[in-house]
Parts: sequence; structure tokens; C-alpha cells
Amino acid sequence: MPASGLPDLRRYTAYRLVSNIGLTNAIWVIFLHERGLSLGQIGLAEAAFHLAPVTLELPTGSLADTFGRKWSLALGGIMSALAALLMLAVDDIWLALPAMYLSGAAMTFASGAQEAFLYDSLAAGDSSDRFTDLFGKLLSVSFLVIGVTAWLGASLAEIDFIIPYALAAGFGLLTAWIALGLREPDRDHLAHRNMRRTIAESIQIVHRQPGLAWLLGFTALYWTGVTLIELYAQAVLSEMGLTTSLVGLIIGGSFAVVAAGAWLADRVTRRGSFHAWTIGLTLLTAAGAIGLGSKILFLALVLYVVFEFGTGLYEPLLAARVNRDLGPAQRATILSLQGFLFSLTMIWAFPLVGWIAGRAGWLVAFSLVGGGLVAALATWLLVEGRGARS
Repeated sequence: MPASGLPDLRRYTAYRLVSNIGLTNAIWVIFLHERGLSLGQIGLAEAAFHLAPVTLELPTGSLADTFGRKWSLALGGIMSALAALLMLAVDDIWLALPAMYLSGAAMTFASGAQEAFLYDSLAAGDSSDRFTDLFGKLLSVSFLVIGVTAWLGASLAEIDFIIPYALAAGFGLLTAWIALGLREPDRDHLAHRNMRRTIAESIQIVHRQPGLAWLLGFTALYWTGVTLIELYAQAVLSEMGLTTSLVGLIIGGSFAVVAAGAWLADRVTRRGSFHAWTIGLTLLTAAGAIGLGSKILFLALVLYVVFEFGTGLYEPLLAARVNRDLGPAQRATILSLQGFLFSLTMIWAFPLVGWIAGRAGWLVAFSLVGGGLVAALATWLLVEGRGARS
């Protein structure tokens, strides 16, 4: 154990950094468009991406709880490599769909497991109170890696799209190798008799905690709104006449802003309640959506940057709030339930927003996204208020 009292998380840190190399993050929409797919078909491909979490989140979360987090993380790396290689073969929607599904599967194997690994490691060293701070700092560095590599991938794509996708496959395999070397803290394995039991116990826990259930639902809708803005930003900025490399630079640079928010999250969010931060940052996200939809370049960029800083502040705060009510036996599974709800929303929201944008324009589409976020916030606050009174 390091002198600071924290567990030795050096290999886990390496895993987080390598797994977050995002050479294709800022170009995949442009890449599929270059391969002949329409905006509507790209929306269907994104829906296929989110079909993977809908079908796999709970099984993969229970796999991580039952057999170990590192096995789930390693499988995620392998899936990521396979997805990148299959994307290189895409020339129509029928190859794009399985490629995007594999990419979604890679995310699914890692989503609950990596956060559960960190929280359990800190808890084993009696340092769970450091979760928000350490998680925020890890997120911060990870977002910097995503940002730099997103810009690098976009620059390489101007030479040839094959380069960033081939490199992404190699980094996926490296991620799997690092994950296999992780040392997990001891847990009560009697609680992990089988995956089906773990899933059933997790659902029972959420059912017995209505506040947790509603928070998971609101969180899914919030991150859906954030993801819609971030992904369609590629298309909006490209339509404004920006080059692929400049789009990559803007989106990559936005990750540096998210990183700054995540780094400062523990210090900044100590002031004010969780509810107050949730209200403020949700309204900021809605403003970011409408600003981007306006297609006024200066307004779009300013609100986009500010909203991204807000997401950096919110993610560690939200993760700490959810994790504090979970036990180690079902932690990864319940965290995966959050991902399941997110993808259940994205699977129809992404193609719908793309369809609306194609017919009514980006301002209408993003105004609906912002309005949906405000409605979800109001519903959650109403339910929370009733729960507090009762």
C-alpha cells in the first residue's frame, strides 16, 4: 500500500488511460458518411451500438460481480479491437450495424466493472471517502487522453481513415492485456453463486430503494442528452464548413475542458447540495444543446465549452452519490443497470433526433433535446420531493 494510505492502483490507472485512447471518437460519423451512409442510416448504426448494452449490460455486470472485474475489462478490450477492424470493412449499413454493436459490447463489458473495481479497491483500504476526488482526477486525465487522441485520429484520417482504425484495434488488444494483470481486492464470493442470482438480487435492491431507482432513471436521460449533443456536434460543425481536422481539434479540445471540470469536481461541488448542482448543470446542458442547434458559430462554441465543463463537474459527484448506496456484491450489476437504461433511451433517441434534424433542422432537434432534459429534471425533482415528504 502506498504511503498515502491508498491502494496501489498504478496498473488500473494504466488500464484507464489506454482504454480511453479515442482515435475514432471525433470521426466515426464522418467516416460512415464517407462510406455512403445517410444521416438516418448513421442514426440506425448508433442505435445498434446501444442495442448491445440493452441486451448485455446486466449479464456483463453480473459476470464482473461473479467471476471478477478484470475478466470483464479484458473482454471489453478484445471487443473493442474486433469492432475497429470490422469498421474498416464497412461499405453499407449491413456491415455498419454489427460493427457498431461490437463497439457497444466493448463499452458494456467495461462500464460497471471499472467503476466497481475502483470503489472496491478504495473501500478495501478504508479510503472510500476519497472516491470522488480520485475518480474525478482519473476522469480528468482520461478525458485529456480522449481529447488529444481524438484530434490525432482526425488528423490521421485526413491521410487515410484506415490508420486511426488500425491503431484503435491495436490499443484494444493492449487494453485487454493490461486488464488481465489487475489484482482485485478480496470480496465475499459466497454472495456470487451465479450470474442469475446476482441479477435478481440487484433488481431487488433497486426495487427496495425507490430513490435510487428514480435517480438511475434520471441519470440515464441526462447522459442521453449529453451524448446526443456530443455525437451530433460532429455533423453540425461539419455543416458549418469546418474541416475534419478542425472538427477533431474542437471536439478533442472540449475533452480538455471536461477534464478540468472533473479535476476540480471534488473541490467545487462541496459547496451546494447535490440537488442544486443537478438543477444547475441540467439547465446548462439544455442551453448547450440549443446553442449548438442555432448554428451561430461563436454562440455554439461558447455554450458547448461551458456545458462540457459542467459534465466534468457532474460525473464524479453523481458516481459518488450512486456508489454510496451500493454493496460490493452487486455493485457492478447495478451500475450496469444505469448503462442499460441509458442505452434503452439512446437506441430510439439517436435516430429520432437525426431524423428530426434532417427534416426540421438542428435548432428544432436540439430544442427538443433541451426540453426533454428539463422535463426529466422536473419529474425527478417532483418524485424526490414526494419521497422526502413521505
